[in-house]
Amino acid sequence: MKIAFLDSGIGGLCVAAKLFEKRQGEFLYYADSDYMPYGALTENVLRNHLKKVSAKLISLGATVIVLACNTATAVAIDDLREEFPQTTFVGTEPAVKPALCFDGNVIVLATPLTLRQKRFSRLLASDDGRRFITPDCGRLAYLIERDYPDIKEASQLVDEILEPYADSDAKTVVIGCTHYTYLEEYIKRRYAFNVVSGTGGVVRQIIRVADKGCFSSPSLLRVYSGISAEQSVLQDRAKRVCNVEVAPF
Repeated sequence: MKIAFLDSGIGGLCVAAKLFEKRQGEFLYYADSDYMPYGALTENVLRNHLKKVSAKLISLGATVIVLACNTATAVAIDDLREEFPQTTFVGTEPAVKPALCFDGNVIVLATPLTLRQKRFSRLLASDDGRRFITPDCGRLAYLIERDYPDIKEASQLVDEILEPYADSDAKTVVIGCTHYTYLEEYIKRRYAFNVVSGTGGVVRQIIRVADKGCFSSPSLLRVYSGISAEQSVLQDRAKRVCNVEVAPF
């Protein structure tokens, strides 16, 4: 019994790190680097690819698969649950509902593919009359993945996105992509926006649905990069983000 995290790169490491803060265990992390970014794929290609990756993770003992990616969740989680009914899938969605606790309009930072999905439209259906602003964030995940931990260029791009709203009636920013979590503290320092992320909720859901046996081993993160030449880079990044022992699988 294992918990596996699946993302197109390092974004989901933020979710794994939060889980390690709450529980110990031997977890799997699949950084799908050769398909990064997911937002550049067609929906059918992404769905079919994620079925193959999920089958691989299940063969390695995963009983819970965390789609630590908003785009993957929006596009494929329903199909994956139907394809693998014996496996528990935990998704990641923009924290729109928590953002409604604050006054003012809401800026949602998410990939274009996430924004086009019906699952996201249903989240916006909880609107109580305020406006949701969805700026173009198409390059953010790529810049973070390319440059981490030096995300200066990504920080400059998020400034271009947010500065026009700094003195507007928009009061809250929703982090709608796990990659963007690496910019969360920067946004909090630089702007007066309330900043909300779904990471904590995802971790609570993992703890609720996972068997206790998933948390019985010493903390270890086994990682795999879709690009073999980047395996050592991924291991270094995983250790930096999660602060636990890291090994390949």
